[in-house]
Amino acid sequence: MKWFCKVSDPGKLRIFVVATLLLVVNAPSRAYAADNIVIGMAGLNFSFLPFQIALEKRFYDKYDLSVKPVLMRAQAAIPALISGDVDYDTHFGSLVRGAVSGLPMRVIFSTAEKQMFSLVVQPEIKTVDSLKGKIVAISSFGGTQHLVTAGTLKAVGLNPERDVRMINVGNEAIRVEQLRSKQIHAAMINPPMSVMMKAEGFGLLLHAADYVDLPLTGLGATLKKLKENPDQAKRVVRALNESLQFIRANRKETIDIFARWLKIDPSIAADTYDVAVKVLSPDGTASDKAILASIEEAKDAGKIKGNFAPRDVSDFSLVRAVVAESKQRK
Repeated sequence: MKWFCKVSDPGKLRIFVVATLLLVVNAPSRAYAADNIVIGMAGLNFSFLPFQIALEKRFYDKYDLSVKPVLMRAQAAIPALISGDVDYDTHFGSLVRGAVSGLPMRVIFSTAEKQMFSLVVQPEIKTVDSLKGKIVAISSFGGTQHLVTAGTLKAVGLNPERDVRMINVGNEAIRVEQLRSKQIHAAMINPPMSVMMKAEGFGLLLHAADYVDLPLTGLGATLKKLKENPDQAKRVVRALNESLQFIRANRKETIDIFARWLKIDPSIAADTYDVAVKVLSPDGTASDKAILASIEEAKDAGKIKGNFAPRDVSDFSLVRAVVAESKQRK
């Protein structure tokens, strides 16, 4: 099931969204007037599975939502969110960075309170000390993946500036290819690719979740959206909350959906599920500790001074209301 379009240019995105809405207007009418919304998607891995589950299990439909996920880079997604061309966005780190920079947006849902990265290493690297002097690849300096890599290395006693040679090579696909061609010695990789590489013989030396408290993926909206259409935002949050509960309660079906969605071997999907489900948020919230860690990351990346509280970048009131209502129904 192909559920996204890839758009990286803000101008082209506006044209795409208008065209999409025109198609929706001319489509056959539904039994009810569903809200047509666009969600900017940051990637395709296990942390985004709740969004796919919400589509396949029709949780969005259940709450009168017609959702169009659009795969896009943060450079395009954040401006599109501010302009209203995108209704919600999943670039958690960029949302927090935008908020501390003064942009009117908040994170309203968290799929995972910790990162799912594993440090994939060449087969001969068996210990942390073996990393000294080695090349460790990152996606970009100052980004979330760089800070998670550096934070994990520090936590195990290595100085990321002196003990290893950290280089910027680009996205995960490039890092994987350079590991396979032995151009680099180590890189943080998300599941399911990290699990696939383990099956190929690479080592998983460190798991970021064991050392770094930093939220991974979530959902954000502008303050304007939350003020003018809180009911819609609540319905989106409710659908995603149901997705989280489904994933935890239905291992086999979730694995089947995950394998089909990313076209991976069911055994890899199963191994990924067993590793990654442990760091999923239980209800869509993130702790103050995790949000504060994300704020510090945002300040470092943007060289921003000042003190910020979790409420300056996040608002989980809708999630908490959904959870409370669910408990009352039980």
